[in-house]
Parts: sequence; structure tokens; C-alpha cells
Amino acid sequence: MNNNRYSRLIGRSFCLVVLLMLVSFEAFTQSRTITGSISTESGETLPGVNILISGSTRGTVTDIDGNFSLVVQPGDLSFKCSFTGYEERDVPISQANDYKITLVEKSTMLEEYVVIGYGVVRKSDLTGAVSSIKSEELLKTTSSNPIQSLQGKAAGVQVTTTSGAPGAGLSVRIRGVGTLNNSEPIYVVDGVIMNDVAFLNTADIASMEVLKDASATAIYGSRGANGVVMITTKRGTIGQSKTQVSFSSETGFQKLAKKIDLLNGKEFATIANEIKPGSYNNVDAVPNTDWQDEVFRTAPIHNHQLSISGGSEKSEYYAAIGLYRQDGIIPKSSYQRISIKLNNAYHINKSITTGINLTLSPYEQQNAPNVTYSVYRAQPLLVPYYEDGSFGVVYNVGNPLADLKHSNSFNRGLRGVGNVYADIKFAKHFTLRSSYGMDAGINKSENFTPAYTVYNPDGTASQQFNEFSDLSKSTFESRSWLWENTLTWLRDFDKHRINTVAGYTMQQTRSEYMNIAGQNIIRDENDFWYLLPSYIIDEANNINMINSIGNGVETNLYYNMISYLFRANYTYDNKYIITATFRRDGSSKFTQNNRFADFPSFAAGWNVINESFMSELKHISTLKVRASWGKIGNEKIPYLNQYSVVDGGLVAIFSNPDAFYSAASYAKLGNPDLKWESTSQTDIGLEVGMFNNRLMFEADYYRKVTDDILVELSTPGHMGNGQGQRVTYNAASVLNRGIETNLSWRDKTGELTYRIGLIGTTIHNEVLAIGGNSGIDSVLMGGYLGNGIPVTQTRVGLPIGAFYGYKTDGIFQTQEELDAYPHLSQAEIGDLRFMDTNGDGKLNGLDRTYIGSPIPKFVFGLNIELVFKAFDLTFDLQGQTGNKIFNGKDAVRPDPYNFEQNVWDRWKGAGTSNSEPKPSFGGYNYIPSDRFLMDGSFVRLRNIIIGYTFPESLINRIQVTSARIYLKGSNLYTLTRFTGYTPEIGGGGVLSNGIDNGIYPIAAVYSIGLNITF
Repeated sequence: MNNNRYSRLIGRSFCLVVLLMLVSFEAFTQSRTITGSISTESGETLPGVNILISGSTRGTVTDIDGNFSLVVQPGDLSFKCSFTGYEERDVPISQANDYKITLVEKSTMLEEYVVIGYGVVRKSDLTGAVSSIKSEELLKTTSSNPIQSLQGKAAGVQVTTTSGAPGAGLSVRIRGVGTLNNSEPIYVVDGVIMNDVAFLNTADIASMEVLKDASATAIYGSRGANGVVMITTKRGTIGQSKTQVSFSSETGFQKLAKKIDLLNGKEFATIANEIKPGSYNNVDAVPNTDWQDEVFRTAPIHNHQLSISGGSEKSEYYAAIGLYRQDGIIPKSSYQRISIKLNNAYHINKSITTGINLTLSPYEQQNAPNVTYSVYRAQPLLVPYYEDGSFGVVYNVGNPLADLKHSNSFNRGLRGVGNVYADIKFAKHFTLRSSYGMDAGINKSENFTPAYTVYNPDGTASQQFNEFSDLSKSTFESRSWLWENTLTWLRDFDKHRINTVAGYTMQQTRSEYMNIAGQNIIRDENDFWYLLPSYIIDEANNINMINSIGNGVETNLYYNMISYLFRANYTYDNKYIITATFRRDGSSKFTQNNRFADFPSFAAGWNVINESFMSELKHISTLKVRASWGKIGNEKIPYLNQYSVVDGGLVAIFSNPDAFYSAASYAKLGNPDLKWESTSQTDIGLEVGMFNNRLMFEADYYRKVTDDILVELSTPGHMGNGQGQRVTYNAASVLNRGIETNLSWRDKTGELTYRIGLIGTTIHNEVLAIGGNSGIDSVLMGGYLGNGIPVTQTRVGLPIGAFYGYKTDGIFQTQEELDAYPHLSQAEIGDLRFMDTNGDGKLNGLDRTYIGSPIPKFVFGLNIELVFKAFDLTFDLQGQTGNKIFNGKDAVRPDPYNFEQNVWDRWKGAGTSNSEPKPSFGGYNYIPSDRFLMDGSFVRLRNIIIGYTFPESLINRIQVTSARIYLKGSNLYTLTRFTGYTPEIGGGGVLSNGIDNGIYPIAAVYSIGLNITF
């Protein structure tokens, strides 16, 4: 059914393109096309100039090189050229077919503006480190989450896909990992602060600005330590009398990008015979099942958007509706979201403007069980089905196809985000803004597994069964309001330019969850998926099968905040810039003594290019240096950590005979002295432009130290916490430092226009202090595998979440070598040789040591754009180097599972191998060591897009302003040494990063798309 729907959509897309082409080739016999170019008085071309036939709504805009083509009709007398910062020009239409037009700059110098917290600033006046990505760049990536479009596009930003499952989340790191807690940035969408933007449609976004240094983020105080992503959505244009209608449609299919090279049936039987002789008498006769082919499928993906925008002399509007639908490459996984967007502003008079920004996003998601783990482990000589059509038994891991059939897991919800605002301008230079924003969401989840059994060939039950049907339901609601009031003062006089803002904000966030679970549902059909006593009573034993009920709040989403903010930006003579920022935050997450904290920053810039001594250096068009320092914070902690808590879920037994009573007891000590995590950051930046800014280079050195990091530490027993209980303290410090670079070149050769961009970021992450000076509190263990063994260790001098295990030094080849070398008691000839790292002549747990870091040392991206006549080509690469991945799915082996192909290079006798030990189904060789550590470096072809834009002379016949068709491929190829599905391993928290436990693979996507504007 999905394939048929996909085929119909493909067919409709092609039919629409063919129709456009057929109609557009009909030419007006009386019309003609004129061409031309528009430039400044200095000869620099102007892209984006509006051109409009006088007295009509027909027009066009210049391309990136200032060129245009325009269809004129008999009776057209002139056309107008307008561009912000330049005088409008009315050009008479003559018999000429080519026009060279020069626009004269207005007295106010043309400037590029950058969105920052609570305002905008001229790019030349910016003293902070900010990366700006426009809509056209974001739209090159098709994803349910617009943040994925930042991959390889913004220096200092690392975006990692945590899973290939439809609707899965992302891990975002800006300038490294600065805390042991939540390291995600905050997002500000049209002024509303939030923790994620998965509800947004990328097509509704006008630009993203990533604020990275303290000068840029200090205006957000306690929430700026991990960086800030500013998102401005699209809106109409005042005075745009003609409504613009835009439609975009993209449809495609997804495939498994890479298979893991596992043993086939014969190879597995051969290895099994070496481990346990006689297991298989004839290895040539065993079945051969490729479980990856059995489970993974080709799946469709669709993304459609319709928008209208326009305005009048007093209003502007933008409205859009979008549909995103993705079926997963694993059955029973999908995600669908409808996005509804409305932005409206009304200019009551010259002084008062009111507006509303609103986004509504209902969504549905189906979640497949984690069969990736089963696919990896399932023996290839076991069959998926028996001859009678029943599921085959897959020993030790279960049949993944049976898991899929009986899994029913759904999420359904609605997210609404918006704000209403009013701007009042007074006394010429002042603007008072009041904005009230809301972010509310509800999610309902439902999970049902029927009673079932997978039977052995002899009819007996296997270990894969579910005795009673299981049903669980949960509801989660969150709501947050944010009221912000700011006063802005803008003044430009003589050689002075002042841009200041002061404000007061209040925010309240609330949440609640409720879940209930039961067994033995009366029917398996979804009409009976209700937890009513009459539906779930075990009649044989007269037992109510409701087995759990929970109700409470999410502590990270239950708090109040108030804030005071101020920023002043002063520029003298377009040369010297000073910025000072201050914010004071108060949060209910902390007790009264530590409730408030101050976050200042200072920055300075020097536009060297505007100095008189630079006038002789004609090839340099931009030269600016800047520096900043500031303190920012992180308050993303559960608020209960300040309180001592009581455990109410206990049962007390009294009297004889025994009687059971509900009970409560002291559970955990709180820490009323908790205070904010604070990050001090220094940034030194350089911006250089050459050859009229065709060559642009930007570099930043950053150094940030986070102190008072909140960490749980063990406490003495006399405090009454009990064994294993830990208390939160401000007891750790972390350093991140590195260099960011952004290099781009754009030019035109003949009819070929091109742009090349290269970004790169180095990252050095180091723990400076943690816990006490000795003992367990100076080390944090993490990365626990399925067998309970930790494989990461966070300690002073190492990166956060550093991998921890034995170092290997070859294979024991002979008994003499084994006897002469320190080893564990279970070591044998052909086993791994672990190193005695502390040199005490013994091998034990003290020899486990640092073996690698999951944090990359260098993250980079390469972007190439080519435009030749009506054709365009985009080529995006993204990658990282210097990090390791722990192959956790291979390291845990309690039963006979399948192997990767590297086992084929096994040790078979003295001298046969010094890297791959003799095969086994577990035991000594699976102790955590660098054997399971793999190079996580990769280069990925993120996107390749080939497009064709229809000439205006061909499409204006059907009242179409612009039309473009394109082919796109995403995640087509990854160059890496990692043997798993993807080297992008995220999630699991900062202490468990970079561990592959069998994640949902990332798919390669092939799609076709169409963009039309009327």
C-alpha cells in the first residue's frame, strides 16, 4: 500500500513537470525577453534587486551575480529597480535587449544585519562569534528536525544523529562538551525560548543564527553556556501588494546505506566447529539467512509545503501548511507531522506595531522494537520461517521478525508554540516591546504486545514468548509561558552609533505525566486497548492485572525564572566597537541563598578596513579583529536535588499474622547549597575579506572553562543515605578550547557561477577537577554495557566520557610466551595479550587505563555550489576525525552469536595472527579492551543536488514566477574505517557517548523535488 502511494506521488510530480514544460514552450508572439545586469557605482554586482514593470505586478529579481531576464509586453514603458540602501531607479524600455544599470547608494550605508538576542545588529558592529545560515542553505537537507541542516554548515557546531529511526532526536554540541549534565543548547524561535525545535518545518525558517561566545550568549545568562540557536521564521513584506504563493514538493525513497559484513551460514558453522568441534557435520549443507535482508526494507519519504505571503501598507502576513511523512527502513517505524504556521504583523500607525507568530504541529510516530541488535547477533544458519509458515526459533536473541509482528508502539501528540507582541516607538529613538509567548505540548504513548509463543520444531515452546498480553499507556503534558519586556534605544549621530537594550522577563514551566500498565487484555484488537478492570481481570485467579500506575512531574520542566538584562553596543566612526552585556537570573531550582546569579560579558572590535592607512590596499575589502570575555551559566538540573526526599512507595509489615501497610521512609539527602554552573569564555576573532569579499575568511580562538559543575558524589554512611545513594554537589570543572575557521570563495567565470565553502573546528576537552582529591569521588564511571561493565571513565586530565579498558599487545603465540608475560588466570594460547600498564609485574583491574576519546578533535564541512545557465549543482561533505567508537554490540557475548568478518582472520596457530584472537562465544577475549575500540573518523557525502530552473520567459505564460525541479541524494556514501552501520554515534549522555550498542541505521535517501512560486 505504501509503495502504491509512493508510486502515485512520483507519477503526479512528473506529470506536473511535463505539464509545465509543455505549456511554457508556447511563446507569446508579441512579447520579448530583455536581459541585463545591475551593479553599484564601484562596479560591484547586486544580487536580489527587485525589478517591477511599471504599473503592473510582473517582475523579477537579480541573481547572485546581479543578472536578470525580464519578459516585456507591448505597451510596457519602463521598469523600476529597487534595493535596500540604494536609490530606486526607473529605467525606460527601449528597443535594446541588454541593459547595464547602476544604482546609487543612499546616504545610509548598505549593511548586512545579524539576528542576536533581543535585537539585530549590523554585521560590521558585531563583536560576538555568530554563524548565520539562511533559508536556502537549510532547505538542502530533508529532515524532520531542522537542526540537522546545520551539519557541516556552521563552524563550532557538531550535530550528531542519535538514530536513523523516523522522528529520532539529535545531539547538538557547540564548542565541545562543557558539562557533565545536559550539554544541549537552547533554542529561541521568534523570541520564545525552548529546549528543542523538532516541531518546526524547515521551509518556514528564514534564518538560523548560532551564538557561540560569551559576548553573544550572555544576554541569555544562566541558559547560554551550551550555546544558543536563534531561529527567525518567514514573514510577509509590508507594501507587497501581490500575494506570493509558493509550493514545494519532494518525494523519494530510503535504503540501508551500508550493511555490516557478517558471517554467512557456512562461515559461522566453520567458526562454531573450531570453538566446539562437531557442532555441524556438514558446513556446506547448513541454511544461509541474511537477517539484514530479512528485516531492512526500502521505504518512502515525502515532504510537501504550501505557503502564501504578502502585505499592504499597514500589514504583512505569512501562512503555511506542511506535511512531512517518513516510513522507516525497519517495518513498523514511521513519523508523520503536519505543520501549520501563521505570522502576522499590523502597523497601526508609525509608532505602534502588533503581531502574532504561531506554529501548530500535530504528529504521529510508530516505534519499532530494537531489532537491530537481534539482526546483528542472530545466527545466519537459522531460518526466519518454518515450512508451515510459523516463525523460526532464533536461539539466544529471538526472531526479529516475530518481535516486529507483535510490536505495537505509538506516540501521538500536539505541539503549539507562539507569541503575541506589541512594539511602541516613541521619542524618535526608543522602542518598547512587550511579548507574551507560549510553548505547550501533549504526548500520548500506547504500547501493546499480545500473548504469543514462538515454538520449536518439536512443538515445544521456545524462550521467545509473552505469557500475557501487555498494555501500557502514558500521557505527558508540558506548558511554559514567557513574558518579556524590553526597551531599545538606537541612536546614530555624527561618528557615533549606539544600540542598547534593557529588559525584564518572567518564565514559568510546568509538566505532568501519568502512566498505567496492565496485562491480559480481553482482546488483541486495538478497539480493546483500554485499561478497564473488566478488560484485564484474570478470571481464573480473580486478580486485577493492573500492575503499575504512576503520576508526577518531570523535574527538569517544573520551575520559575525571572531575569533582568542589559546590553549596550557602541560604535565610533565605523571603526571602534565596544559591547557590554549583563544578565541577572533567578531560578526556583535553587534555594533562596543561591537563587540569583549574575552573568556579565565585555567585547571590543576594530574595523581595521576603515582606517585611512588601509585605503591603498585595494584587494582587501574587509578586515576586522574582535575579542570578548564573559560568564554564562547552565541551570539544566532536576530541581529536587536541593531537597531531601522521602520514598513513599514502601510497604510495612506488622502484627501476627502479617498485615501490610503503606509506608514511607527517608530516601536521599538534598543539598541546599547548590548554585549555578558557570562558564567563563574568552574569544579572539579575525574577519578578512578580499577581492570585493569574493574571498572571505573568519577565524576564532575560543577557550571556555566551566566551574561548579553539578555532579553526584558518594556520601558517608552516617548521613543516613544508605549504600549506593549519592548527593549532588558543585564539584567539577571542564575545559574546552580550540580554533574555528570559515573560508569561502565565490566568483563567476563566463556563465558559470560558483561558491566554495570550508569550515573546520578543533576541540580539546579536558576535565580539570572532579569530586574529591582521592578515592571514588575523583572518578566517574559510565558507559555501562549490557553485562553491567563500565567502559568509560571521567577523571582529571582526560576528556569527559573517556574510554577505559585494557590495552592489547598482540596474541599469546606459545605456552612459553604465556608463562613469561603477566596475564589473567583464564588466559590461554591464542588469546589477547593485555598490557601491564602500571609495570608492577601483575595483570589486574589496575591495568585498565585510558584508551581513547569519543569526542572528535576536528570537525569539518565542505560545501560547493555551481550554477551554469539554468542548471545548479550542490555538493555537501561533512566529517570528523580524532574520536573513537566502542563496539558495544560485539563486546557483550554471553551466548553463541554471529560474528563480523574480522573473525575470519583469527589466530589458528603460532604465527598465524597477532591481532585477531582465536574465536570464542565469550569469556576472556571479551573483557573491555582496545580490541573493541574503532576509529570514528569519517567523511560523509551529506547531500548532492542537481537542479534545473525554468526560464521566466517560458513560465510567465501560466502566471508562474519561478519553477525549479531537482534530484537529491542524501547520505549516499561514507568513507570510514568503522564497521558498523554509521560512525555517527550520539545519545546516551555525555558519560556514555560513542558506544555502539546496535542503533537504528541511518538511511541513504534518493528524492525528486519541485519548487513553484506564483
